[in-house]
Amino acid sequence: MRADIRQTRLLEINDVAIASIPDGSYTGSYAYGGFTYSVRCVVSDGRLDKIKILQNRSTKYAKMAEGIIPRIIERQKVDVDAVTGATATSKALMKAIEKALTKGVSKGE
Repeated sequence: MRADIRQTRLLEINDVAIASIPDGSYTGSYAYGGFTYSVRCVVSDGRLDKIKILQNRSTKYAKMAEGIIPRIIERQKVDVDAVTGATATSKALMKAIEKALTKGVSKGE
């Protein structure tokens, strides 16, 4: 297994206090495997309402990894179970979402 895949699979995804984020739209990205995954998160009334993937690979596994989006919105937490067979890409998307929401936390302080 390539070192970058192993490293991404083992990424720690940090908890983000979504309820403390001011209403707004926040973008984040994470680079892995020579590609940058980008997302936009929309927060309103202390809830993560929408996640739009701005940049993702077009592979089968990348599309499978998008299955984490409804899980994150439903659970209102970034660290959810990765999609089996697309663990590294799932983690890359989670990290991009974490980075986007962390911008919101900083704005709310």
